[in-house]
Amino acid sequence: MLSVFLKLHLAVFIAGFTGLFGRLVSLDAFWIVFFRMLLGGVILAGYLILFRKLKWLGVKGTLSSMIAGAILCAHLILFYLAIKLSNVSIGVVCVSTIGFFVALIEPFVVKTRFSFTDVAYSLLAIIGVLIIFGFDARYRLGIAVGIVCAIFSAIYSIYNKRIALKYENYSLISWELLGGTVFMAMLLPFYYVVEGQWSLYFSLSDAFYLLLAGVICTAGLYLLQLQVLQKLSAFTVMLSYNLEPVYSIILAMILFDEASELNISFYAGILVIIISVALKTTKSIHVASKENNI
Repeated sequence: MLSVFLKLHLAVFIAGFTGLFGRLVSLDAFWIVFFRMLLGGVILAGYLILFRKLKWLGVKGTLSSMIAGAILCAHLILFYLAIKLSNVSIGVVCVSTIGFFVALIEPFVVKTRFSFTDVAYSLLAIIGVLIIFGFDARYRLGIAVGIVCAIFSAIYSIYNKRIALKYENYSLISWELLGGTVFMAMLLPFYYVVEGQWSLYFSLSDAFYLLLAGVICTAGLYLLQLQVLQKLSAFTVMLSYNLEPVYSIILAMILFDEASELNISFYAGILVIIISVALKTTKSIHVASKENNI
């Protein structure tokens, strides 16, 4: 069991590392996501084919998975764009507001009971971001993009949760990555029209980091997550992933000295967000305890 928890926290650490590519790679957000999805999809599909785990999910299942992959790509493009426009710490903090949008959107999509408590707790995260937004004018565009990114992340989470209940997870993720790659390929003509050029010039270090993003932080991360979910509850995994932005911020401060780029408003805002996460975690533990007692 110890090895499972080590895998879980390794997965959380890798997830926390993914935001760093927004600063490590000189390419823009579009190309980072394009190569991450392409390389991750090829590696994961190759692994599943080798071990005979890749399955056809039927027309509806495969199409649904590929749509989820397209939504995931939109989220990732906005995520890296937010980091490019601000920094890693701001980007991951904005994405942490996903709980607010999930609490608002999910009841209408899956017809569950609307929870005012979840909205109230999640609203604290929004307030935390607004504190940063209001007092630090340097990163307002990055923060705004980060909020939109959180909305797409919430849509992906809700949609993916629905289809994950119906299909085998290994194949589901592989088809999602394929769908994401197809979606990115479809965007290529629009990218050229907007940019006026391909902007595809990168160094050896960029190539190394893109390979790392695709192989380790996409294919490897998803495989670790699936292996962990076979042994641990989704609830335990969810709680552990609350550490993801913490890892991202610490790594960004070590590697890029982002502490010097942040002022007191950032720390005040992130304190409010931490309180929000702590309250939601406490409520989740309480709910899980009551269900187990029953």
